[in-house]
Amino acid sequence: MTRVFERDYSSSYDLLYQAKDYEAECDRIEKIIQDRCKTPVNSILDLGCGTGNHSIRLAQRGYQVTGVDLSDDMLEIARNKALKKGLNCEFYHSDLKEFSDHKKYDVVIMMFAVLGYQIENEDVLMALKTVKKHLKKDGFFICDFWYGPAVLHEKPGEKVRFIQQEDIKIIRASKGILDIFHHLVKVHFHLWKIKSDKIISETTEEHTMRFFFPQELNFFLQQAGLKLITITSFSDPTNEPDESEWNAQAIVRSD
Repeated sequence: MTRVFERDYSSSYDLLYQAKDYEAECDRIEKIIQDRCKTPVNSILDLGCGTGNHSIRLAQRGYQVTGVDLSDDMLEIARNKALKKGLNCEFYHSDLKEFSDHKKYDVVIMMFAVLGYQIENEDVLMALKTVKKHLKKDGFFICDFWYGPAVLHEKPGEKVRFIQQEDIKIIRASKGILDIFHHLVKVHFHLWKIKSDKIISETTEEHTMRFFFPQELNFFLQQAGLKLITITSFSDPTNEPDESEWNAQAIVRSD
């Protein structure tokens, strides 16, 4: 298995996504909780928590949050952030397909297209069985994923992102290659960190991401014992997804 989110990439992660509105995404999670959950929600399991950007914000709002990630480097950042804020978050190093802490949670989340890192059919099913195993009866699973019709319509390409913070500049070049037959996009990242016009680190990573079609995802959920409630646009959850936006959101219940 190709390793991703190694130290050089992880150390730049929060800078690369500093414009991502995590607060608004946590507002959306809370809105789903308020609208859908029949009983009070106290505990949340964040599968693929990364550097803890959802976990920490939800913990600040009073939830008992447990985060799980496969990257030690990402988890080290998450733990340090939680420690600085005095938050009692638990973070576990594990492949989410194999994770088990023998607890049941009110809500499970899998944000920022984490489900797409499950490449093979068996991987997807194992990940969703982890969700099912850790959800209480009538608990909810919330995730976002790459929406197949939009990926095929818009198609991956090449992008360059520049980030400047004080005397540090980060340049990330990315190139996506579409594999229609396997429902995959292979994204090659090349990242440079520059200080005072000198390259202080350089790294490359290849992230292979799966995209999903609605009935395909619904089938996997059914096989895992979960019930799909709705799929919406990620940017506007009041509308159905369309071919213009790669990201979609699913709301799922455990019966």
